This record gives sequence, C-alpha cells and structure tokens, in this order.
Amino acid sequence: MQTECLDYRQLPGLNPLFPEYLYQYDRLESLYSSPVHLSLDALKERAESVLKNPPPYPRDQLVELTTAFNQRVGAGEKVFQNLEKLRSPRTLAVVTGQQPGFFGGPALTVYKALTAVRLAQMLDEEGYPAVPVFWLASDDTDFHEVCLTSFFADNGDLFSVSYQGPQQNGSRMVGTIPLNTVEECYSRLQKEGPKGEFHEEVLQLLQETYPPSKSFREAAGSWLSHLFRPYGLILFDALLPEYKQGVGSLFARAIEKRREILQALKGRAEALQERGFDPQVRVQDSESFIFWTEGENRYKLEYGGERYRRKAQDSPKLSEQELLRELDQQAEKFAPNVLLRPIVQDHLFPTVAYVGGPSEVAYFAQVSAISRFWNKEMAVFPRVGITLVDRKAQRLLRKYGLKVLDVLQLTPQELSRRIVEGKDPEHILERLEHVQKELQSELRALKDDIGKIDPTVAEMVGGAEKKILYQIEKIQKRFVANHRNQEATFGQHLDYLCSHLYPHGKLQERVMSFNQFLSEEGPDLVDRLLNVIDPFCPSHQVIYL
Repeated sequence: MQTECLDYRQLPGLNPLFPEYLYQYDRLESLYSSPVHLSLDALKERAESVLKNPPPYPRDQLVELTTAFNQRVGAGEKVFQNLEKLRSPRTLAVVTGQQPGFFGGPALTVYKALTAVRLAQMLDEEGYPAVPVFWLASDDTDFHEVCLTSFFADNGDLFSVSYQGPQQNGSRMVGTIPLNTVEECYSRLQKEGPKGEFHEEVLQLLQETYPPSKSFREAAGSWLSHLFRPYGLILFDALLPEYKQGVGSLFARAIEKRREILQALKGRAEALQERGFDPQVRVQDSESFIFWTEGENRYKLEYGGERYRRKAQDSPKLSEQELLRELDQQAEKFAPNVLLRPIVQDHLFPTVAYVGGPSEVAYFAQVSAISRFWNKEMAVFPRVGITLVDRKAQRLLRKYGLKVLDVLQLTPQELSRRIVEGKDPEHILERLEHVQKELQSELRALKDDIGKIDPTVAEMVGGAEKKILYQIEKIQKRFVANHRNQEATFGQHLDYLCSHLYPHGKLQERVMSFNQFLSEEGPDLVDRLLNVIDPFCPSHQVIYL
C-alpha cells in the first residue's frame, strides 16, 4: 500500500474550524482545555495527567457492566483480556464512538476505531498501558442518519441499501429498532452487489452479524467485534442502564448550574464567531443538556417558566427540586445530550483522548467551555481520514493524467474539460478561452467609452456582451461534450472515478460501506490499514490499494 497525504485546506465541504485546528492551532489553543494535538509527546503528557487525576467511577463496576454487553455481541478473547487490563488503575483508555449504523454505517466508523486502536497500541509501546473503547451511541434518535449505506454493483454503479424502519425520525432510540425485515436488504445485496472477489464472505459476515433476531445496537456491536477481534476493541453500549447510578451527580450539576453552563456556552459561541466560526452545536435558552428515556424512547427535557418538561410528550412540568428527586429515584431514566456525553465518558473511563471527526473536533471547542463545572479537562484527537483507491481507479487516474485531488476539487464537467485539454493538439479550448477574455475586455472598454456619449447604447453593448460570452461558453461545453461522446469509454471512466473517489459529491468515507472494501480486498484489510495509517499526520490520507 502506498499513501499520499492531502492538505485538508484543499478539500471541500469541511467544517472550517477543523483545518485551522490542524494547521493553525495556536489561534484556537484557548478553546481547548487539554489538547493532544497530533503529537505522541502531547499524548503522553495527557496520559500522565489522567493517571494523576483518575476518574471516580469504580473500575471493577465499569468492567463488570461492560463485560456483559461484549459477551452478548460475541466479542473475542482479546476484548476480555483488555477488560481485565482496565481494572488496573494504571490503565488508560482511548475512546471513540458512533451511532449503530446499518451494516456498519459509513466507513468513517471503522476509521475512528482504527485510530483508537493504533493510539492505544502506541501508548502501550511507550509504557502506558491502554485499551481502545468504542462508545456505541445506541440512544441516538436520528434513524434516517443511520438507516442506509452504499455499495458498488457489478457494473460499478453506486447504490444504497436502506433498512425500512420508522418513516420519520421520532423519539425511538435507534439502538432498540429490530432487524426483523432485514432479509429484504439481503435479497437486494445478492442481486446487485457488492462487487469484489470476497463478496460471498462479506455477505455471510453481514448475515451472521445482522440477523432478523437482533436489534441495531446488537448487530452493530457484533459487526465491530468481528472486524476488530484481534485488537480487543471494547464496546460500551450507551443504553446500559446500570451505569447511570454512578453518574447521577453529573446530571445533578447540569440541573443545578444550568444557567451558568448556558451562559458559558453563549460566551464560547461569541468567541467562536469572533474567530469566524459558527458553533457546531446550537444551544437555545430552553436547553437542559439532558434527555429523559422511557422504554425504547428518548425525550428532550426542555426548560421554560422555571420548570422542566419532556418535549413531544404529554408530561407534567417539574421544578428543579422535583427533577432532582426524580434523578435520585430513577437515574437510569436520564441520558446526556451531545455536549454532556463527553463529560460522562470521562467520568467513566480514564480517557487520554476522544477520537472524533471534523464536526466532533469542532464541538469540543464548546465542551471545553463547560467542562470546568465538573472539574474535567477534555481532550479530543482527530480521527484518521482515509480515501481508498482501488486498482482500476489507479489505472484511470494514470490514463487521464489526473490526481485524486482533482476528482475531489473539480466537478465532472471540469474534469471532462481537463481531460479534453490534455488531448487537444489544436488547443481549441485554450483558444476559445483566449477569444472570450479578449472580447470581454474590448467590449467592456467600448461600453465605458460609449457610456460617456450615449448611455442607452452602452446598455445595448452590455447586453450584447452577455449574449456573446454565453454563446462562446456554450461552444466550449458542446466541444467537451462531443469529445466525451465520441470516445465511448471516456464518460464511463469519468463516472467510475467520481463515484468511487467522491460519491455523491462527498468524501468516500462519509458514504461508502466499509464492507464494500472488504469485499474487494479481503478480511485482512483492517490489519493492512492499521499498519499503514499515521494517526499523527495532519492530512487526509489517500491509500492506494
């Protein structure tokens, strides 16, 4: 495998704070309470800090409740060895997490886990015992975000497989949704894809880990456990009610200090906006930072008129004291929101760093503004970003003189033009562009001169300019389109590059199922990626398979 590094500042569609975090961190340093900024030495310093101030949650209790879920999803022996290792007060954790996606969700889920595993290995090698932990956000309610994933068919076309659950997002937690109609999805996979030498093995893996008898969280847990069996990735299920008794004080602080926490977040929002960024998480005056769970459902607690109530549910309004009494009696009903969850994670686990994507790195700039209310110092570490380039895509890039960055930056029309320009011995496009610029310059100068004498005629010149330039642009586009149509494979090749490297105009890791790459490369792909990724590289890593 060969690797190419792409500067994130060259990639479209990213949260603008993320590249600045990577490349101009000194401008953002005050927004992060305990950074581990792409440095092994910084990671070791953070490890020393955590060892001096370990989390208060009892290790033995944490291990026992975590063991049960990992047994339930068929985790390998290495996981249980790591859980025993976690009992030691000298053991640290590298934590990451994601919602339980259908068929594993987009490939970025795997890249998060890979980053956590690699960082834990590196800490171990430096004499800091560490384990990787994956927080399965089973209590999330955004079903439409997790219900589909994408593959390539035998003909190379991109297609998505979607699980037909609730028609609209509601209050049901995605981890509880059953897979009782999943067989319809397997029928489509059998018919359309995924393509690849190992597609039968991948289909068998999915059928074993995502059977109709399981729920989303059990299936996602089984799939991750299988994929990372040799590396001891510990899974933590956010729907485990037992851990809530030990974190009631965190919820109590959120209730008692709600106004001050809200004020701190508003101050941080202003600080972000002064630097030119929008807050990743928008906070309203009604924010409580807490959800109420009831069976399979989760309801946001909203504050208003000195009382709390559950959103979208006919429920009584509770005063602060009444809510605190509910917390004392039914702590298992409470759940953290996105800003409070990192606080809970660090209360449970001896977290050296939370491995997050660009959006999570951005919202940790807000978390650090409120972590002091719980005497926490939060640390976020950017996950490795990956684009995998298969052998056919490599051949096509060479054939047309393109780079992966070209595919990520240019539209299909711009790519077509780039290729045509490379095969245009008469330099037709270049000459047309020259004519266009010369005409534009002459017509505008003429318009200015005529405008001094006859403004009405100057307006006519302006209108003529637009029409003339439009016709020249139309000629350019037709020339490119005709050239593309004359070569039958040209359009097919371009479609292949775009769909494989930048599907739906998004980074590959955000769209494609990792199972697609397993079907092409085989079950050892995780191990090969683990050996080639560099978690301290501040670039998007393009890996040539």
